[in-house]
Amino acid sequence: MTLVARRLRQELYKTGDLESVWINHCRNVPCLKKYASSMHKLATEHWEQLRVSNPATSRINWTWSFLQYYFFSGGLQQHRQKSNSDTEWPKLILNESKVAVLDVGSCYNPFGEYEELDVLSIDLCPALESVYQCDFLNIPLGKTTVIDGQSVLSLATNQFHCIVFSFLLEYFPSPSQRWTCCEKAHLLLLREGILIIITPDSKAAHSNSKVMRSWREALSAIGFKRIKYEKLQHAHCMAFRKNSVESVLKAEDRELLASKMYIPQDFYNPSDSENEEKDEIKFTEAELAEGFTNLPLFDE
Repeated sequence: MTLVARRLRQELYKTGDLESVWINHCRNVPCLKKYASSMHKLATEHWEQLRVSNPATSRINWTWSFLQYYFFSGGLQQHRQKSNSDTEWPKLILNESKVAVLDVGSCYNPFGEYEELDVLSIDLCPALESVYQCDFLNIPLGKTTVIDGQSVLSLATNQFHCIVFSFLLEYFPSPSQRWTCCEKAHLLLLREGILIIITPDSKAAHSNSKVMRSWREALSAIGFKRIKYEKLQHAHCMAFRKNSVESVLKAEDRELLASKMYIPQDFYNPSDSENEEKDEIKFTEAELAEGFTNLPLFDE
């Protein structure tokens, strides 16, 4: 687990105040900048090389391959037929034959290289000018997407064909935050749009099958149907299709469903870690590289 994510869980365990923990994290600019710089270096110097040398392990390649299939090679039509519904599906119109993609938590805008994609990359603390600053957890939703300089002030509902959560959800210390992100994604996507979720795991596919099944159940209640799953060497890759309009859930139902967006670390006492940190966050690029290369996020 990265040191930053571990520290967030430690703070939540100590205080129990999820809102203040996240606010304080977002205000810790030196930490965010250091993390962004280190992750950018890791992505461009390690992940991109691995993507070329071993394409089958790349989550970028996996995502692009699925988007090609779904939007340009008949996948959308196939899933309309499989739905066995009498609903008259609206025609999903591409803007100038481009797929509108929202890449959340984007480290270096890896999807910007594809001409078929119209990408808006956002991150809490961007490392590049091609990525815009945005706290997705708290961003207002409205009729239009508003960008001021390098910051996104609001996002438009029913605008995107695809939203990508790549190595994003496990960053949050609480299942409720992961649930909120997925609910927002449902609002932002056009009907029949796709939510891509990629989460790290170096174990065999069956080792954390309960976690992935729990996520699928929670997302189904929002209105997402999982239509693709594949376990890569170091990650679970999933594609969810927005099948329905927004559902109305009771407060108690939402709380129960949100709890299903858990990871094993949510049940650990962070203070028991052998590598418990001091008050000041300190980490090196080598530590980040090791953590994200081995991807032990779901290790018990």
